[in-house]
Amino acid sequence: MRILVLAPQLHLVDLALFVPKARVLVIADLHLGIEEALRHEGILVPRHHLLQTQQRLARILQALHVSPQDPLSRLIINGDLRHRFGPLSKTETQETRQFLRFASPFARQILLITGNHDGDLSRLQREFPNVVVTQAHREENCWILHGDEALTPTTKSVDWIVIGHEHPALALKDPVTQRVEVYKCFLVGRYARKNLLVLPAFNQLVRGSDLTKEVPLSPYLKEIEDFSVYPVSDDGVIYEFGPLRRLLAAL
Repeated sequence: MRILVLAPQLHLVDLALFVPKARVLVIADLHLGIEEALRHEGILVPRHHLLQTQQRLARILQALHVSPQDPLSRLIINGDLRHRFGPLSKTETQETRQFLRFASPFARQILLITGNHDGDLSRLQREFPNVVVTQAHREENCWILHGDEALTPTTKSVDWIVIGHEHPALALKDPVTQRVEVYKCFLVGRYARKNLLVLPAFNQLVRGSDLTKEVPLSPYLKEIEDFSVYPVSDDGVIYEFGPLRRLLAAL
């Protein structure tokens, strides 16, 4: 697994952002319970998403040498822990509890930033002593929020805005086989004189929104063609592809 140093205190690791000085890990858009929602739409999928999510997180924690004996100071879920809108369903309740029980030994605090899918997560905060629910959070020089709406940082001493919500992905065609593969990716650009980092979705079931075809949803994403793209392979290798504009011109 390759760790890409984006800035002195911002490291990209697989589908996550790691802040080494603070020993904080940030992931976004887990969408637990998504299989149930797909079944209601008539799409039958095996229930492996929670297990695969935990396995991928475990792989990242192992790469960072995080253990219950040497835990993170904070694990931040940057919005959309669960999938369906409205009250937590029975399946979502079960899966979020399972995930938090799995993750709790590896972090002194788990910070749940509310996303547009989350609704009321207060019951989780009551059930798990190390869980805190908030709308946005400052970590070092980063302002972290889901990104479905633009919130003003509470302090001026912020260099980076870190969002999720967008589920960025990139569809690439093999010139020989003509097969198209879709890769989750990070986006790095600018917003209101700040650096902007868009996290890929940690959802293991759905790849995401193809940047070459989809219109961005987040109010933070302006002139997305100027953003740099960092695709991530299934085995956690991060690649630097340069500006999206260059990729669009080659299509």
